[in-house]
Amino acid sequence: MSSKLYTSFSLFVIITLFLLVPDMLYGQINSHYIAGFDGKSITIATLLALTLTISPAYKLTYIILSVLFFWQITQIMYFHYYGSFYSAFDITLMLAETSDAITGFWDVVGFLLLPAFFSVTCFVITVISYKCLRKNTYTLKGVPIILLLICIAPFIQSITAKSSQKFQPNIAQLAVKNGLYSFSYFFARQAKVLSGIESDIATYLPYEIVPLNNTEQPNVILIMGESLSYLNLGLFGYHRETTPDLRTLIDDPSFIVKPSIASAVSTRVSLSLFFNTVYEPDNAAHLSKMDTSLFRLAKRAGYQTFYISTQNNAGGLTYALSPTDIDTWKENKHLSDYESQYDDRLVDELKTINLEKAPTFVTLHMRSAHTPYIDNYPKHHEVFPVEEMSYRDYMINSYDNSVIFTQKIIKNIIDYAKTQTRPTYVFFTADHGELMDLNGRFGHNTVDIDAAKVPFFFYGANVDKHKIQALDNALGCLPNHYQISKQVAETLGFIINNPNQKDDTFYLNGTDTFGLAGYMQYSLKTLEKTICTEHVLSPNLD
Repeated sequence: MSSKLYTSFSLFVIITLFLLVPDMLYGQINSHYIAGFDGKSITIATLLALTLTISPAYKLTYIILSVLFFWQITQIMYFHYYGSFYSAFDITLMLAETSDAITGFWDVVGFLLLPAFFSVTCFVITVISYKCLRKNTYTLKGVPIILLLICIAPFIQSITAKSSQKFQPNIAQLAVKNGLYSFSYFFARQAKVLSGIESDIATYLPYEIVPLNNTEQPNVILIMGESLSYLNLGLFGYHRETTPDLRTLIDDPSFIVKPSIASAVSTRVSLSLFFNTVYEPDNAAHLSKMDTSLFRLAKRAGYQTFYISTQNNAGGLTYALSPTDIDTWKENKHLSDYESQYDDRLVDELKTINLEKAPTFVTLHMRSAHTPYIDNYPKHHEVFPVEEMSYRDYMINSYDNSVIFTQKIIKNIIDYAKTQTRPTYVFFTADHGELMDLNGRFGHNTVDIDAAKVPFFFYGANVDKHKIQALDNALGCLPNHYQISKQVAETLGFIINNPNQKDDTFYLNGTDTFGLAGYMQYSLKTLEKTICTEHVLSPNLD
């Protein structure tokens, strides 16, 4: 290997390590920090390091390295303090309260020195190495332009983006990448605010959290479904029997079935709003604090907490779920040791948790009814044919097959909860519904009440019948995500009072957590008149 090639390769390795190692080292002292270990992060770091290594524009490289360092160190320190990465909206809020932000930072700066040390050390080594080695490395003339394009591409995308979701932090990806995307969207949004295209962040009164004297501390199993519409469930009058297993519970007084309305028509948005018990469609400040996160409330009450998901991008989906309050966080790739590749792994994983050891809050995030539906249920569970079908029949049949598998998994989880001696509350709702040829429509990403129609199930294993009845009465005939989340919080031991809530006024959000992609206001009482007058629980189908 020639001296110049060896030097170039050495510098490339050093820059790559600068981008990766601080995340990895910090992950060793904070088990909740999972950034930098996935293949996508390593690929991004490698490509960025390569362009920095072969760029002949030395001053530009120093500037970019410094900016990358700033993003890296601030994101890691922010995570250490708040338990999450900062987003563009957090930057806006911090600048609006600069004095308080600086005071708060100075108060805890001593606790932030260790994560900062990782980043500072790697940065200093990188800068010194670059200064010593850059004159004896291979360079290409056009690379500076590529570097600039990499840095400004997210900003350009932000200018034209109709939603902020792509630019929200991903807890599984590099601090540098999250810093780039957060600041890109921040600057783009500020430009749109100044030009009048978008409005500034809305302000609301803070929520009140009232602890209860909850001596029972039951287990809470929260099942979050995927794309499950009650319109395709036999229990709700669908012409096919797609709920044969759950139907066996109909006469069980511990079982509650209701139609419900999701918070949003997009998974990421719905999860953020539901798990933070958010009422408003654009309350950025409340989401930033995450003080009503169900996981945070559970930890305050002394629960052991679990998030188990068969989703592939759980890091991006759960950025606002207060990740440092989750004791065990697993996504699809962490469940690869099981023989199955479907949602039955959630049942298997649940059985590995000692629910008798301590009060437990576990979220099981399903994927069964996600597109392509045919990929998310075992072939031997197929009831309706999918081969040589028209588009319409293929979509409906494969979806209904996934629904049958989904409800079977829910029943299996309930059956397992029955085996516990500790009182166990099992809640089920779905992130959003799915349109299956409803007036010719398919999918779910339009702000439409029909796309938000999801089932609500509850089972109280070893739970006093009076408490089950009280929960039933509190939710009424048509609860929405906000109301269901408040009931989960109350089960964990907290009442959430929201001074901003208006009687009978609720919101359905679109594909953006902060309302930037549209949302609709609706009256729950008006919906009740049409939905609750129907006989929701259908008799057995032939």
